[in-house]
Amino acid sequence: MAFPLTPEKFSSSPFFNPSDFLSYMRSLGALKDEAPPKGVILGYQRSLVRYIMENFSTRESEGYFGRDLHYIDEAWAGNGEIALVSGFGVGAPAAAVMVEELIAWGVGSFVSMGTAGSLRADLPPGSLVLCTSAFRDEGTSRHYIAGSDPALPDPALTRRLATALSNRGLAYAAGPTWTIDAIYRETPLEVMAFRDLGALVVEMEASALFAIAAHRGVPIAACFSVSDTLAELKWRPEFHTETTKEGLEVLFAAAT
Repeated sequence: MAFPLTPEKFSSSPFFNPSDFLSYMRSLGALKDEAPPKGVILGYQRSLVRYIMENFSTRESEGYFGRDLHYIDEAWAGNGEIALVSGFGVGAPAAAVMVEELIAWGVGSFVSMGTAGSLRADLPPGSLVLCTSAFRDEGTSRHYIAGSDPALPDPALTRRLATALSNRGLAYAAGPTWTIDAIYRETPLEVMAFRDLGALVVEMEASALFAIAAHRGVPIAACFSVSDTLAELKWRPEFHTETTKEGLEVLFAAAT
């Protein structure tokens, strides 16, 4: 059976768009006349959010996005032209809703920055990974792009992120990710299959975000700090180690 279940949907228009929802919020007084940031870093881990809040000057959004969005009021961030968005949850559907609304608001570019599980023995926890494509094993992207080809990040923004990592002397791997929403249904069979296809890591958002960004014509890149490994076909978690946290911190420094 094809997915989506009604593949003809791509010749039909949706009932409403994110801009319609934001207009509704504006009519209720929930969306204030606040300038959107030019770029957004999507953060999923509390440790990264805490690090940014404790080490940089930030300002909470006063409108609809509220405490989920913090402008970074530093000169190197254009005094608020870059913002951190967090607290919206994990997984493709949650990230998709947030990114759709941010694009409709006027945000012009994105870097998704989170943790990922390694599929390879040579990428232990703490390793840095720059994403070059995403195998679409979640459902959200299938409603934006027909077929099953991998979703791709913006090449120019990805190159800029690669240059920033290299300029800081950071060692990183570049390659595909396997994106799946069903975190508790990852199996050894799939790890071997996607590893054979070239996937370096597994995570929950990239393919959907790439598909949305392509559909809306907005650049996005993604990078990960490896937090656990499935490489030996058993799970070894290291989410709360210093190397995982430090990986996110150096990725943030490079992205900004």
